[in-house]
Amino acid sequence: MKKFLTMLSATMCLSGSIVGFLATTGGASSSGPTVLTEETNVGQIFTNNFNPANSQSTSTQMSTNGLSYEPLIMYNSLKANSWSPWLATSEMMNSTGTVVTFTMNPMASWSNGAPLTAKHVANEFNAMSNNATLNIFGLPALAGPATSSGNKVTLTYATPQFSNLEALGSVLIFPVSGDAGIPAKSIIKSGNDNLSNKNVIGNGPYVPTSYSGQLIKYTLNPHWKLTPKPYVTGVNIPYYASNQAATQALVAHKIDWAGNDIPQITRTFGAADPAHNHFYYPAGSTVTLWFNTSQSAPDGQTDCLGDPTFRKAISMAINRSQLSTIGETGFEAPATSTSGMTPSQLAYQGSYANNINVHGWTPSQVSSYLSAAGYTRDAKGYFQVSAAKAVTATGLPARTECKFSIQDPVSYSDYAEDMQLIASQLQAVHINASSQGVTTGQWNANIYTSNFDAIIRWGAGGSNPYSQFQNWLDDPANTGGSTNFGAYINPIAINTLVKLAAAKPGTPAFQTSVNTLASILTTGVPQAPILYGADWDVYTTIRFTGWVTAKNQYAYPGPAGNSIAFVITKLKKS
Repeated sequence: MKKFLTMLSATMCLSGSIVGFLATTGGASSSGPTVLTEETNVGQIFTNNFNPANSQSTSTQMSTNGLSYEPLIMYNSLKANSWSPWLATSEMMNSTGTVVTFTMNPMASWSNGAPLTAKHVANEFNAMSNNATLNIFGLPALAGPATSSGNKVTLTYATPQFSNLEALGSVLIFPVSGDAGIPAKSIIKSGNDNLSNKNVIGNGPYVPTSYSGQLIKYTLNPHWKLTPKPYVTGVNIPYYASNQAATQALVAHKIDWAGNDIPQITRTFGAADPAHNHFYYPAGSTVTLWFNTSQSAPDGQTDCLGDPTFRKAISMAINRSQLSTIGETGFEAPATSTSGMTPSQLAYQGSYANNINVHGWTPSQVSSYLSAAGYTRDAKGYFQVSAAKAVTATGLPARTECKFSIQDPVSYSDYAEDMQLIASQLQAVHINASSQGVTTGQWNANIYTSNFDAIIRWGAGGSNPYSQFQNWLDDPANTGGSTNFGAYINPIAINTLVKLAAAKPGTPAFQTSVNTLASILTTGVPQAPILYGADWDVYTTIRFTGWVTAKNQYAYPGPAGNSIAFVITKLKKS
């Protein structure tokens, strides 16, 4: 996702200002051996908002919700059908797939000492079913209220949820209205609300006890009982304004754990301390060029992105091999299937396997394709809307030059480089695309308000294609705005997602739905798959051992997502 810009030669000379900054903000070495310092996002301005249901909260953007709010079941994204009991000890589905029952872990509790009960969990599922702003997990509506009896929670759905089992178990549990034992100021009523660090009552091993614009400190929840007392008693999240500052801290062992792609990492980071510096980049999701298909986009009156034929020409013109080798320094392979499915899902790809020319179409191929679709080149040499076919498809007047920008954070230096490469590649085939670097916070806000023409963004990942397709195609009105950022609404896709959720993976019904959705992605092109994204994981063993490795794939490896606390509670003293 992100990549440090600076090379080791530039990072070994720490300036006095950077050293002073690290000393005052609680780098790992100055905070004691049991305090872990991590970095998940550079350039994200800190605000005192730790609402796990708010897409713009600091805890969401810094991927730290999983420190304080835990899932019912801890699923392993690196291994299909691999899970660990967590807040719940089991997740059972009936034979028809319409009823799911969780058995709660008796050791689960809130950070104020109150027991976490089945009633609390039922309350949250009911709240999400009735309030879309809370449903950031994209769950279907319940057929009737969730119920609790003793230590069991029962969810009932109108249609089978075989492909949704992992999503249901992965829901983060947070306090909602009606929860006994939780103060009103800690209740989360909406995904639009702010929640200050002082009001966080979670159920995870760490709670944010100190906040400033430069440093957030999480400390051990004294009521945590799901695991033996963790060796890591605190987690520090410093603010880094730039990749340079973060890189310097990482090389100087001021950061224990980071989620970044570092250029020439073996020579720069690894060689600096081969005994302790490590990285692990397993493939995790499909990175796409995500199009805003609405005319309300910033350049919606010129971008021509309302026409799927034009979007396909863009996709086919991209030199994915160049993005892989230059933008991602060889750590993310070029996407080879218009279905968006990852190489590990090859068995599902069918006729859409390996149907992308990773080196891209030539200018003559693009010209021939777009000419047949009603586009011609204007006096400046760029494609414009010309014939009635293109006028109808785009909704734009004839002689409108097709012009749009690709927007990504300058702090994500791999994405910044990718967008510049794509813009240059499209310019070479006479499509007027440009790159627009923005701040991390601005980009995140723009994504959730569809204030972009095109962006490069990671996908949902997971072993089941359902999670990926839902991320790209589900109606955002059903998911609290957490899906389908490009306003591509296709009723057939939404109905097919329901069928896919109802089918057992590997069955003919499952494959039929997968084929339909793959066809929609191929012909409709709401996103152009460009790379197979890595799960960025950079860590040092100078203070802690027990990290996820290629030989010990017990969880998602990077400092993000549901498994962040799961990993930290397994760390031991080096």
